[in-house]
Amino acid sequence: MKRLLIVHHTPSPNLQAMYEAVRAGATTDEVGGVEVAARPA
Repeated sequence: MKRLLIVHHTPSPNLQAMYEAVRAGATTDEVGGVEVAARPA
């Protein structure tokens, strides 16, 4: 299984929305075989 690490720093609402969109897209059923981990910077 592959791993995707998302390191984020979300000081504004727009960056928070972008982070949430990236995480939602990375965890859809179409993207199989990928373990997603998110960590704050």
